[in-house]
Amino acid sequence: MILILFLTGAVFTDLFRDKIYNLWVIPGMIAGITESALIGQDRLVSSLTAIGITLVILLPIYLLRGIAAGDVKLFMSAASFLSYQDAMSCIITAFLVAGLISLSILLFKRNKKKTIHFAVPVLVSAIFTLGGVVV
Repeated sequence: MILILFLTGAVFTDLFRDKIYNLWVIPGMIAGITESALIGQDRLVSSLTAIGITLVILLPIYLLRGIAAGDVKLFMSAASFLSYQDAMSCIITAFLVAGLISLSILLFKRNKKKTIHFAVPVLVSAIFTLGGVVV
């Protein structure tokens, strides 16, 4: 529930300000790591592994200007609440959702230069992953 709260806040700032503020990312990551530490050492290691793998996977995409730095940080914040398997599912699902959004923009909008607010696919993918829709 805490993860969804932080992601929802990031979605609103991304949609209305075109920016994902560290106000959502850093406290979210601290909450995820803290929650994992309280559950146990194995969960903490899984959470930290998820954060690290997320950075390793998304850093090249960021460097190629595929996503912004705030998006990478938001994914890492979400990963702090997830196992590394769930974090990978979340990343894959988010890119699929972003692809669907891009396709709909291409089909229905005249302004083809519109950027995607990536916090939306991250939130949707986290909901799908936490809800067990994505394995």
